[in-house]
Amino acid sequence: MLRHRIYSGINISGLAVGLATTLLILLWIHHEISYDRFHTQHDRIYRVMLNLSPPSDATQTYESVPMPMADALKREIPGVARATRFSWGERTLFSFGDKSITEEGRSVEPDFLKIFHFPLLRGNPATALTEPNTLLITERLARKYFGATNPVGKVIHIDQSTDCKVVGVLADIPTNSTLRFDYLRPFQAKKIQSADWADNNIQVFVMLTPGASAEAVQTQLQRMTRRHLPTMKDRAYFLQAMNDWYLRTDFRNGRYAGGGRIVYVRLFGLVALFVLLIACINFMNLSTARAMQRAKEVGVRKAIGANQSMLIRQFLGESLLLTFLAGGLAVGLVLLVLPFFNELLGKPYFNAPAENRIFIDWQNPGYYGAYFGVLLLTGLLAGLYPAFVLSSFQPVRVLKGLRTYTVRTGWLRLPTIRESLVVVQFMASVLLVIGTVVVYRQIRFIQTINLGYQKENVLYFNWGDIDIDRLEYALQKIANTPGVKAVTLANTDFLGIGRKSYPTWPGQPANAQVLTGILNADANLLPTMGIQLKTGRNFSRTFATDTANVILNEEAVRQMKLKRPIGQLMTAEGISGKVIGVVKDFHLSTIHMRIEPLIIRYRPAETQLIFARIDGHDVPGTVRALEKTYQSLKPGFLFNYIFLDQGYDWMYRTEQQVSTLATWFSGLALFISCLGLFGLASFAVERRTKEIGIRKVLGASLSGIFMLISGEFVVLVLVAIALASFPAWYVMNDWLSQFAYKVNLSWWIFALAGSLAVFIALLTVGFQSIRAALMNPVKSLKTE
Repeated sequence: MLRHRIYSGINISGLAVGLATTLLILLWIHHEISYDRFHTQHDRIYRVMLNLSPPSDATQTYESVPMPMADALKREIPGVARATRFSWGERTLFSFGDKSITEEGRSVEPDFLKIFHFPLLRGNPATALTEPNTLLITERLARKYFGATNPVGKVIHIDQSTDCKVVGVLADIPTNSTLRFDYLRPFQAKKIQSADWADNNIQVFVMLTPGASAEAVQTQLQRMTRRHLPTMKDRAYFLQAMNDWYLRTDFRNGRYAGGGRIVYVRLFGLVALFVLLIACINFMNLSTARAMQRAKEVGVRKAIGANQSMLIRQFLGESLLLTFLAGGLAVGLVLLVLPFFNELLGKPYFNAPAENRIFIDWQNPGYYGAYFGVLLLTGLLAGLYPAFVLSSFQPVRVLKGLRTYTVRTGWLRLPTIRESLVVVQFMASVLLVIGTVVVYRQIRFIQTINLGYQKENVLYFNWGDIDIDRLEYALQKIANTPGVKAVTLANTDFLGIGRKSYPTWPGQPANAQVLTGILNADANLLPTMGIQLKTGRNFSRTFATDTANVILNEEAVRQMKLKRPIGQLMTAEGISGKVIGVVKDFHLSTIHMRIEPLIIRYRPAETQLIFARIDGHDVPGTVRALEKTYQSLKPGFLFNYIFLDQGYDWMYRTEQQVSTLATWFSGLALFISCLGLFGLASFAVERRTKEIGIRKVLGASLSGIFMLISGEFVVLVLVAIALASFPAWYVMNDWLSQFAYKVNLSWWIFALAGSLAVFIALLTVGFQSIRAALMNPVKSLKTE
């Protein structure tokens, strides 16, 4: 190692970077598959899901189910041990002392703490969530409002209207939990009593009895549904296992379609394998390239009695020694970059508890065993081939002077194993580069796609408890705020539409039901959001009948097959009116899904959100002015707002994380490949020193020498590009299939990735090639 510092340095650093990258990916994969596994009964916990099947459209899957279903499950299905309702996210103003802060939580039932493992650090779990106007808060909230004081028994004023007593403190929710909240409170009894089986408006979780079959319970669930909803043939309910909540969320036409985050877990598992393979190939190639230097050593050892098995053990021992040295260095590199890796993924690291970040669990012996296994496998994989090659040299030929033979078949020169390994190495690197370019282009497409409305310089907030009689006055006051250009109302945040209905119309064909989203708004929605009116007119306050009239989008007109939509009678949710306009299609959910039919109604009283379009000249100043206006309308309430473009970006955070990870890991794979290529080029120049000297004496030019050395490596890279193109196209085409709107896999993407690989290979080999071309032939031939 000390005599061949460059060789040892390249081998150890290449392996170390490869192992560090693999270790980072495996830690990320472990964190991904650990979601919800901290619940002690996770294999018995299920979520009830809804499949809604309109006759004229594909089945759509939702997490919403009827409110009474939780009680019916416990009462009517023997295999269900417990069940709980779980509300959608609630934003509630907490006031205590001089603090008034909006917090996010859920309404649940006593069974919730018996199903899920969210430990109660203070309070009595047997009585928690049994009394109205009580709260369970997390440690984080306890510290925020009460410091080191015991909060149990303290009273928090919520929403400026109700006093709630803290009856317990929950441990902070781990980041690898799909259920997120900062407080829990009991469901209001009146909400449960007034619930209707026809309304799907709540989430329900169940825990099965030990040994119960999920398939059998699901069959009973279908029978129970038919008993309670005998006339509704368009819906079916099923169970989704807790282990699938985070990883498998891609439902199409009522079935799991194979997508979700599990796709990225598998893809990055392959990336880890590729990176480790590239690092091992480096080791093999550099070891066999040094055969000339170690040939006489092998010959002498064999001449004095060493057999092949002894030499194999020696070379494998050297391989394992280098691998474990690289493994120690890799751990150091991981510890160095892990905080930045966590920040890159949006996971807190500095001053965060261990369960809230990706980390190495030093107290878990499984980590040591797994890493030892990886190092042992890497050492054997990297060392076996060189060990057999070096130990197979014949002492008579070796001591006379080893010659390198090339296998030929007629005019065709067959590639050596070393060359084949270089091809495999760059093939993996090119695959990663092509994947990175495609993911980046799709992310850019998501960021720049014409959504059909203008999301920039728009913020929204909840108008909550403003009296409906003062709503018009509030809108006018907000509109007059300096920096505000326009104001409107809506019942959606433009990141998803939750309210849907089956409208009816005269002349509707039999079985032509169209499941349609319902967007409630005021007359300012279209101009404020920049939604384009295709035909007809907008809502107007001067027409009293507009409270019943509707505006359709183009997709609704297509699916309803309306030839003359304007003036068409339409009934939605029991309200009948006319179609007065058609707007161009715009996106109201992720671009994974196609634009769905939509009805826009003039129903300001049935909205929850105020949207304000600002001029963007002084955003902080405008926000401060809006906050002042808001607090004059809702004294004591905090101004909690979200910018629409930031919410849109958050919706695609998974794809953005994947793009970032793919960029870094493909860059590292290329780096490791080039490290090995640099070493191989060095040995190639050293091996051909006399040949180069002779060529120069005979008149070879610098460019000729450069092409001689570089050409053989460039050919290998070109072969790798050709072999990688189809697998890359197949994998990325499959990944893009999950998006309804996506980029095309253009030929130039493959050309770009190939050109980049060739350029980097030339850059890597070029230094050695130029050094060889500039060598003095006298020095290289003086020993002849």
